[in-house]
Amino acid sequence: MFVVAQSCTKINDEQIPSYPVNLNLSTAGYWQTYGVTSPGMYRVFNAVEHIPSNYPYVATSRTGFGGVLLVSDIYSGEPMAYDMSCPVERRADVRIRIEEPSYEAVCDKCGSRYDVMSGWGAPLSGKAFVQKVGLSRYSVVKTGSGYNVMN
Repeated sequence: MFVVAQSCTKINDEQIPSYPVNLNLSTAGYWQTYGVTSPGMYRVFNAVEHIPSNYPYVATSRTGFGGVLLVSDIYSGEPMAYDMSCPVERRADVRIRIEEPSYEAVCDKCGSRYDVMSGWGAPLSGKAFVQKVGLSRYSVVKTGSGYNVMN
């Protein structure tokens, strides 16, 4: 659970089941091809559905409960990762999507909106805002010339 500093409100980001996450983007080639290399950039990973189709998933690759949303912080350019399942709906097949040009994550089922580019997955509106639930976050660890995403 984390605290959103500007509002002093506790946001529960542990609503969905804990599933393994392991994405290897540790080489320069992998990071340049599949990573988020500039502020505001995002990518979606889902090993079960083989998204992206050209990502070299291996036996140890895992993408959480509903898939992984990898984003680059719009201000710092630092990578952040979230589970794509909506924490209000709590189903692996009900996922958020990025809405451009706002770059907010949106759940089409419940209407909740989340700040993923600078707000650590905090709810902005909808049922998630009322219930004070945010997106589940994953660790993004610098390794070699790229990063690994894990929990």
